[in-house]
Amino acid sequence: MRMGMISERRRRQRAARMRRRCMIAAGVLLLGALAMAPGLREKLRSVSWDVQTFSGGAQQAELTLPEREIYALQLAVFDSGERASSEARRLQAKGVRCIVWQREKMRIVSSVAFTREALDLNTARGEEAYVIRDTMEAVPLRLSCGAPELAAVQTLLETPDSVLTRLLTGEEPLSDILADVMSVAGQAAGSHPDNALYTQLAQSLANWCTLMERTMEETDERSARSYAAVTMCTLCRELRLALQNTAQS
Repeated sequence: MRMGMISERRRRQRAARMRRRCMIAAGVLLLGALAMAPGLREKLRSVSWDVQTFSGGAQQAELTLPEREIYALQLAVFDSGERASSEARRLQAKGVRCIVWQREKMRIVSSVAFTREALDLNTARGEEAYVIRDTMEAVPLRLSCGAPELAAVQTLLETPDSVLTRLLTGEEPLSDILADVMSVAGQAAGSHPDNALYTQLAQSLANWCTLMERTMEETDERSARSYAAVTMCTLCRELRLALQNTAQS
């Protein structure tokens, strides 16, 4: 009888671990879809996000998402998104927390940093890896909206960059960063239901927090922080691309 109870408990524990892994994988897809799925990317670019017309035009401000030079640890590169996704799944099954970047090719990366020396080589878990350099262009913005909303709009737009800096240059606990991001996402959620990209950014930040909370349950602080930086860096770049394409349309 006792042996049966132990077996049942172990079965439930294994099932729970599997559910957590599935939730993490789903979180990766939610966040990584911006970088992986061409259909979603084009849909995002087609959204009309006129940052000058939130409401009323009572106040104006200018801000710039700065140019960022990023070093990344690349584990593989492909011409095909399908092959990149397959390899990413293989690596994730081995415990390598990674994401696919869509550039001129599909690049699987597991660590990012502002300098080559600061890259976390342990994230490759013994896989062959190379250091690459990537530049995110500066994006100047002019905001015009009601005075009560202006500060919130600025905060939301600047959050991905500020979080990336905190992750790569600070030592504060990841849990504290998550609390701040969740607060920003919560305040922005539903504030502008007619503005799809504003809503999408708020939801992406909330998804990121959920993913990082689950990641922290599965691994240590250092590994979770490294993965947090990789995924947030992806969001920083995709936000720039969305804004640039909106401005050009």
